[in-house]
Amino acid sequence: MPQKSPTIRQKRLGAELRKLREAAGMSGEAAAEALECGQAKISRIETGANGIRPFELRGLLSAYGVTDRDLIETLVELAKEGRRPGWWSRYAQSFPGIADLAHLEAHAVVVQTWQTVLVPGLLQTADYMRALFRGGRYGYDAAEAEHAVAARTARQQVLASADAPRLSAVVYEAVLRAEVGGPAVMRGQLRHLAALADSERVRLRVLPFAAGAHGGFDGPFVVYGLEPADMDVVLMDGLAGPQYLDRQADVRRFRELFASLSAAALDPESSAGLLRRLASRS
Repeated sequence: MPQKSPTIRQKRLGAELRKLREAAGMSGEAAAEALECGQAKISRIETGANGIRPFELRGLLSAYGVTDRDLIETLVELAKEGRRPGWWSRYAQSFPGIADLAHLEAHAVVVQTWQTVLVPGLLQTADYMRALFRGGRYGYDAAEAEHAVAARTARQQVLASADAPRLSAVVYEAVLRAEVGGPAVMRGQLRHLAALADSERVRLRVLPFAAGAHGGFDGPFVVYGLEPADMDVVLMDGLAGPQYLDRQADVRRFRELFASLSAAALDPESSAGLLRRLASRS
């Protein structure tokens, strides 16, 4: 039976436990003695290969001298989450990465996304999704496309939750001019973006072609600002699948890049005006 890949939740939890162990000056062997297990188990937990039960986690945190109640409860919730099915369970077989996305979007305080060609997934209309899934790199048949639309629509519900993340999006002008699904679909998508740009939930900026050369040419990315702050994650998605970066030096570089793209982009009011103008011409 093939071994399941670690989830981003397990990787986040494992990385934090490794940092806490090292900060406590304990070796893997000492941690194993505290948990009364083999050192290999500690290694598997810290790499995300294995989960950890909440009572074991509390024992390790006590051994590491962790007393911050908020941190303890955050980590315990991470451990519990993997043992509970969520809305994404019905889509997990078709879209293995959806549990990771659901986890990051549900736990993010801030989401910063840069897109070069496509509308950010959380801001897409159903018709735009449908056209995207039927063509492009996906090539789904009608039934598969509808299943994918349902999964992405379910993901979008995070923006309607009481503790929704603050979504800040910068999109290249090409995103608005690529006619995914044809003029009618794009007209609806542009109107949807314009309405969101006027809302309090989303901060949307457009980087115009006139901005010239910029640091975003290397491709799209998403930065998830999580709690604790040193557990932030960057997502880069492509044909080979998603790549997650959690080294804080990498996260910092992408945050700085996002800030530079935001500074070069139109302000939110001008961005909304451009969206409305393009929608009226479609």
